[in-house]
This record gives sequence, C-alpha cells and structure tokens, in this order.
Amino acid sequence: MQRAQFIQLGDTAMAADAHSRDREAVVAAIGAVTQLEAWCAAQKIAYAQALSSMGAPAECVVARASRCNSRDAERVVHRALIAQAAPSFADALANGRIAAGHLDQLSGSLRRLDSSQQATLLADTQRLVTIAANSTPDEFARTLRTEERRLATDDGMTRLERQRAAVRLLMRTELDTGMNIFTLTVDPVTGVKLYNKITAATEALFHDKTPDGCPSDPLDKQAFLRAHALLKIIDGKGIKLSRAEIVVVVDSTTPDPATGAPTVDWGLPVEIPHRVLVELFEVADVHTVVVRNGVVIHAPGELNLGRTTRLANRAQRRALRAMYATCAIPGCAARFDLCKIHHVKWWRRYGRTDLCNLLPICVKHHTLVHSGGWDLHLADDRTLTITHPDGTTMTTGPPKRNAA
Repeated sequence: MQRAQFIQLGDTAMAADAHSRDREAVVAAIGAVTQLEAWCAAQKIAYAQALSSMGAPAECVVARASRCNSRDAERVVHRALIAQAAPSFADALANGRIAAGHLDQLSGSLRRLDSSQQATLLADTQRLVTIAANSTPDEFARTLRTEERRLATDDGMTRLERQRAAVRLLMRTELDTGMNIFTLTVDPVTGVKLYNKITAATEALFHDKTPDGCPSDPLDKQAFLRAHALLKIIDGKGIKLSRAEIVVVVDSTTPDPATGAPTVDWGLPVEIPHRVLVELFEVADVHTVVVRNGVVIHAPGELNLGRTTRLANRAQRRALRAMYATCAIPGCAARFDLCKIHHVKWWRRYGRTDLCNLLPICVKHHTLVHSGGWDLHLADDRTLTITHPDGTTMTTGPPKRNAA
C-alpha cells in the first residue's frame, strides 16, 4: 500500500463517527477501516517472518509487543507460515483485497490435505485470491471445501479416515474462574451424529421450559441449553430422544459439471461414500428437499398451514433449512438453528403460516423488524427487499446455500 493511499484511507475512516448521519460516509469509513485492518494484519505477518529469520521466539515477542494473549500471537505466526507458502495471499492482504480470515480459512484447508494435494491447491492461488477477494471468509471456506472434494482421489474414505485419526479432546482449567474447558474435535460424520443428539435433547428437555440460571441473551441462552443437554446425555438418565433428522438438499439450479446431475448437499464437508451413508441412515431420519433457483419445488409434509396455526411445523422448518443455512438477512452468519421463523406479513396483520410467507431471522434482526422499523418484502422467487426507517433499501436475490 502506497503512503498516499494509506493517508487517504485514514482520512476516509476519520470522516465518520458515532454521531454521523451521512450513511454513505459511514459505509465508506467502514470500507476504509477494513482495508487498514488488512494492512495492519499483513504488517504483523511480515514482522513475525522477520523475527523468525532472526531466530527470535516470534510468539513471545508478538504477544508482549501487541499486549495480546498467546493464542492470538500463535495465530499471527501461523499466518506468517501460510503467507510464505502462498505469497499472493499475503500481497492481497497487504493491499486490502482480502481479510486475515481468508488466510485462516486457507490454513484450515491445507491442514486437511496431504502434501501432494496441498501442492496442487497452492499451484492455483491466483484464482483462489480472486475468489477470496469477492467473497466473505465463510463463503471462501465453502469454495475451499469444494476444491478439497475435487482433489480427493477416491470416494472420500481416505480423507474421512484421516479425519477420524485426528479426533482430539483437549482439557484445561481457567485459573481465574476455576471453570473446566473441554475442546472436542471430531470428524464430520461423528459431528453430525453428536450435533443431532444434542439438538434432539435440547428440544426434548427445554421445548417449553428452561432450567434455573438460564441467561436471557438469546445466543448465550442457546449455548447454555446445549451444554445442559449434553450433560444430560452423558448422565444417561431421564431423557428419551427421538430419531434425529438429516435434511438432504438436491439443487437442480446448476447441475454438477462432471456428471450433469443435480448438486446434492448432505451438509457434510466430505464426500459421501456408501459406508458413511449406511451410518447416517442408521442414526437419523433422512428427508430430501429439492430446490431450484432458491425456491423449494419438492419437500415432504404440509408446507401451507394458512391461519390454522401461528407456529411453523417441522416440514416447513425442513424446507426453510434447505434454502437458508443462516439468517435470511444479507451478511448475517447466525446459523439456522439460532433463528426464529418470522411471518413476512405479520401474523397479527392476518399473515398466513405458509412457506411463501416465512423467513428464518436471528433474534437481533427479528427485533429490528418488529421494533426498529424495518419493512420486509418477499417476492415469489424469494428475492428479499428490506426497507430501513430512513427510506434506504437493501435487496438480495433468491437464497443460495453456497454463495461462493
């Protein structure tokens, strides 16, 4: 980044503050700060590389100089290693084209590949940089998972066995609070089984009640309930779980270029060999939802309930999950499970509990819709238009599960 550009970005960033009422100035300031943050991250990476070349303990020096914890310092040093392997990503970060999160996603992808696959992926970094520059880190992660599947040389079992060999459980105690922290890393198939058990237990235990001490913050509340559900599963007493569900999404919008068949999303970042399918069928009920251009064209169950009930049924939630992996508001990464099912035309304004009138919206944005003056309009192709109180609008096209 040239000095003149740096100064210009600084001026743009300082042109707005908490008292600003110029929307365009605030948006421009956010963009400028983002570019400056990327440059700062790139500089930290360069400094870590310099310290390593001097033989200095880079993690300790970075932690001390930046007054951060050891985990953040280790992340900087690890980014420096990735930047050496993929210098075009380091250049893009320094120029503000990508964020440090893109580098972290590339790092995670490389860890899941063997040495020959890593070399193949890194040989195509210019294309990956272009994709990263036009997507969020989460969207870029989905692209990388697609690349990983393309690099697989068999039906996915080799990679799955490697993931199963990497299963780990780490334990530590926080000295200041005395709390025990367990970090569990499992392969995708085991993760689906565990996730479904915890979700089913949470629903069975806390559908209409919450235990004492439950926090009021929506995200903290969900974490609290999931933790207690897991403890109840471990205890093994007083809980009877129904079979978990897996929603398979068949997207006929863009056929697979290799086979011409519709794209099938099992919700797993791994190829689905026969052995894995058998395991999944044994532990869960599998439901298929077919979508085209973001609209459900087939799903099991009743999808239109009219005015008979205010609450969405399980079939409607399955169909919505097939279309939306996260909150329907653009840019929101809150997972579907943390969302409320919102009536676009409000129930108290005689809106119907039909699929075409339902959207998954996280608690924060649900509050803005009901109390913050946001107005939503959902077209037949599920194009969503949001009108803010100041009259500005935001429009997003039909939902895409793989936006990258």
